[in-house]
Amino acid sequence: MNVLRSVLEGQIPLSRDLAEWIYECTECGNCTEVCHMTQNDHIILPTCNWIDHVKVWDALRRDLVEAGFAPIDRHHQILDYMLNDPMKNPYGEKKETKIQWVDQFPEIKEKGDFVFFGGCTMPLRQVDTLKSMMLILKAAGKDIAFSKDEWCCGSIALRIGDEKPIFEFINHNIETFKNIGAKTIFTACAGCYRTWKKDYPELLGQQLPFEVKHITEVIVELLRNNEIPFKPFEGEPVKVTYHDPCHLGRHMGLYEIPRELISKIPGIEFIEMKRIKQNAWCCGAGGGVKSQFPELALDISKERLREAIETGAEILTTSCPFCIGNLTDAYESLDLEEKEKIKIIDILDLIASKI
Repeated sequence: MNVLRSVLEGQIPLSRDLAEWIYECTECGNCTEVCHMTQNDHIILPTCNWIDHVKVWDALRRDLVEAGFAPIDRHHQILDYMLNDPMKNPYGEKKETKIQWVDQFPEIKEKGDFVFFGGCTMPLRQVDTLKSMMLILKAAGKDIAFSKDEWCCGSIALRIGDEKPIFEFINHNIETFKNIGAKTIFTACAGCYRTWKKDYPELLGQQLPFEVKHITEVIVELLRNNEIPFKPFEGEPVKVTYHDPCHLGRHMGLYEIPRELISKIPGIEFIEMKRIKQNAWCCGAGGGVKSQFPELALDISKERLREAIETGAEILTTSCPFCIGNLTDAYESLDLEEKEKIKIIDILDLIASKI
C-alpha cells in the first residue's frame, strides 16, 4: 500500500520493474482479511472496510497495461490466445477440443433453463472431472443444457488488467445463454464463478438476467434432498481435509457449503487444516502467478500441501481447477515419503467415487 501511495503521489513512476513486482501477487485477498481483522470477533475496525485490496491491485494493473508496461511475457501470449478468434480460450486450443467432452453425453440439451458454463481449464486440462460431474448429475436425475458457443469467461484478462476486450466476452456469453433460455447458470470453476457472479454485474452496472451458482451449491441441494444414490458404505472412514479456493472463499464468501457437502458424503471423516476460510493459505496459482512465475506458484502450493499432511488426512480436496492443477504440480515435486501420506482429489471426483 505504501508503494501504491508513492505511485499516486508521483514519487515512484510506473515501470516494467514495478510490473514484474506487482504480478507476483496472486490476488488471493488474504491481505484484506488481515487488514479488516475478520478472523478476530473481538476487534472491529470499520475504517478498514473502506479498502478492497484486490480492487486496488486490479486498478494498478490496469494502469500498467494502459501505460504499456504490461502485460508481461507469458501474459501477452495468454491474452493473444484468449482474444484470437476462433479459439477464445487462454490455452491456445481449438474450439473443437474444448467441447469434445460434450459428445459423450447425448442427454445434455441444447436449450434449457438450467445451463452449465464449462469454462476453459476443466474441459481442456481436467476433463475427467467434468465427466465425474455428469455422473453425479445423471445419478440424481438432473437435466442440464450447454452451449457449444460459449467463450472464455474472461477472468484471466481481468486479473492481468486488460479490461477493455472483456466487454465483448461478457456480451457474447450473456446473449448466448439468453438465447438458449437460461434462468440459472452454474459452473465448476471457482474463477468462472467469481467472474460471472461478481465481475460481470459490476462491469455492466446491472444485475444479470439469470442466477449464477457454483457446482457445490448445486450438489449440496441434491444432497439435502437425498437425490444422490450413494453406494452402501463399509469399512473405516477416510480422513479428508478441504482447501478453500480464494475465488470461492475470500472473493465470494462460499465457505460453509463445500464443508456441508463433504460432511454429507458417506465414509468421510472431515479434518480442518490450521489455516482455513478467511485465513486459508492460497494455492499459489491465482492472479496470473502460475503462468508467469511457476516456481513461486509451486513454492506457495508446497506450503499448503505440507499443512494438509500435518492434519493426518489421507485426501486433500478442493473445488477449483486452478487449485487442483497447481497443488498436483507441487505434489509431484514432494519426496516419496510425503507423497505416500496424502492424495489430491477434486471434490467432484470424490463424490463420483461413492456412487
